[in-house]
Amino acid sequence: MMTSAKALMVACLMVAPTMQSFGQETPTISGGGGLDLAIYEAGDPTGPAIVFIHGFLGSHLVWEEQFLGTLAEDHRLIAFDLRGHGASDKPLAAESYTDPDLWAEDVAAVIRELDLDRPVLVGWSYGGYIIPDYLREHGSDAIGGLVFVGAVTKAGTEEAQAALGEELLEIFGGVLSPEVRMRIAATRAFVPLLTSRPLDRERHEILLAGAMMVPPEVRLAMFSRELDNDDVLGRIDVPTLVIHGRDDRAVQVSAAEHIAATVPGAELQVYDGVGHAPFLEDPERFDEDLRAFVREVRQGPSQ
Repeated sequence: MMTSAKALMVACLMVAPTMQSFGQETPTISGGGGLDLAIYEAGDPTGPAIVFIHGFLGSHLVWEEQFLGTLAEDHRLIAFDLRGHGASDKPLAAESYTDPDLWAEDVAAVIRELDLDRPVLVGWSYGGYIIPDYLREHGSDAIGGLVFVGAVTKAGTEEAQAALGEELLEIFGGVLSPEVRMRIAATRAFVPLLTSRPLDRERHEILLAGAMMVPPEVRLAMFSRELDNDDVLGRIDVPTLVIHGRDDRAVQVSAAEHIAATVPGAELQVYDGVGHAPFLEDPERFDEDLRAFVREVRQGPSQ
């Protein structure tokens, strides 16, 4: 049981992301190259820290179920809008998105500026590129564990393309198009690919609106990188969990199987009846699995 004072503190933190949408200024930190990153927090500031890294065309709002759920009772939850997304800065120069050191520094800045003690990093989809960017530059000393969710770690090659779903490949040229009508149509087709079942109307509109905030120059630059990352995955020396939806229409389950097979000691969990965003479609299971993983990271595996 939480004390009344602690319960009030948690409640206040939990509503902070929602309150910011009514005109409050969003806190920012300086990320790679001095770019402003919008930061969002919820939960118990004394609890184990979890940093959520959203995917391509997303925002911190994809983690709303976690921020407003039971994880916030005893964990410090942090999310940030990726560069080019949400309320973060959106420079249009390609090098702001093709330089891996900038992505690495974004994550490092979150850990450093918020004074996080060995947080668990949770990377969804494109977050599977950003976590290796961070590890390649900064190593694993400052983190406690890693969670790859619906993630990809390869880009720009035929092997990388084979890990993507056919429905996604069919529309992706339009998603990256500079032509407005084509980009809108493709982005409207992209959002339903995030889940195996239709989202409720409000959630769908929030995700679509967030996706449309990402300029075409940013979209194209983010997918102008050629990445492999197996060398980084093979050297990971912290506990690692891989979660993937069996019915994912955006990223093949084989991508998760590859990550789990390449990272030493990684655990793979495949959710039946769930698509690309397990934290949206089955938040209860996702949160419990994440809670158990964080506990293991902090206490060590049970004997």
